[in-house]
Amino acid sequence: MNISTPCKTIRAVDELASYDAAILENPDNAQRSSTGRRSKRAIGTWSKFWGNGRTLRIAFVDTPTQTKRLAIQALIKQWQPSVNLHFEFIDQGESEIRISTSSATNDSAVGTDALLYEQHVPTLNLNIEIGHPEFEATVLHEFGHALGLQHEQQHPKANIPWDKPKVYEFYKTHFGWTEQETDLYVLTPLGGSDHLWGSYDKDSIMHYPVPNELTTGDWEVGINTKISMLDRRVMRKAYPKYRSIDAD
Repeated sequence: MNISTPCKTIRAVDELASYDAAILENPDNAQRSSTGRRSKRAIGTWSKFWGNGRTLRIAFVDTPTQTKRLAIQALIKQWQPSVNLHFEFIDQGESEIRISTSSATNDSAVGTDALLYEQHVPTLNLNIEIGHPEFEATVLHEFGHALGLQHEQQHPKANIPWDKPKVYEFYKTHFGWTEQETDLYVLTPLGGSDHLWGSYDKDSIMHYPVPNELTTGDWEVGINTKISMLDRRVMRKAYPKYRSIDAD
């Protein structure tokens, strides 16, 4: 059994600042009740999507080779057909998303949380080379976070039959994670409603691999390498080109 080092995401230190940044950027990020009204703020129950139709300026904080830079940019552009956003790659000036290719981790701030960091601080880290078999999947996954997507295995309707003792042991042995970290990034379903989530998607680029050995019964998810159909559907709902009550 072998999976690459999983992404933890860059978590906002200040939840109130995270909420304020998300709502200021895009009022639709506020949690809504079944009646369509906004409910009172609760930690973890707001989305972090960018303002629809806006330009996201993307910069590199280090100097990857031209080949690597272009490869990363090409992968980021794979998200473009499903979002009503414009991606602008810049070499100088202020940016919303700042990429480091010399980090020790693969992770990203989730959507508007990137606004909480100063301009010299990277908001998306890549610790993977072009020749690695999971290079494309890693870039696609991390930029999914940058657009506001969360980890799919924590979908509130995933109902994955985890064998928890084995999961704790696996993440401790392979990655040095505590049980608390494993709960936070793997096992605990995230809050929210259909305002934040579409249908659960085993094929999502945002899904951790789930080895059969870590579940009870015959249940697994391999390493997803492409943006799935449902990933694109969620993005079209978050960033619609044409607003519609019945939009899918």
